[in-house]
Amino acid sequence: MTALRIFEVAARLQSFKQAAEVLNVTPATVSNQIRQLERDWDCLLFIRKPRQLLLTDAGRSLAQVVSRSFEDIRTEIDTHVA
Repeated sequence: MTALRIFEVAARLQSFKQAAEVLNVTPATVSNQIRQLERDWDCLLFIRKPRQLLLTDAGRSLAQVVSRSFEDIRTEIDTHVA
């Protein structure tokens, strides 16, 4: 779950550094978590260029699913906890 949250923020901001700041972790932690997801799923999620981070097609598709899922979870919690 942590790796997916890190992925979602990095994908939304298209920056490991900014994601790290938002999540209060190091950029290395973000990078390592993303690398682990890529290894686990055997697919490239980001294209890493100097000073630029781009989502691959797989990364863009996954980002949409993960974002929607986190929104659904938040809505469900708000509905049943409130």
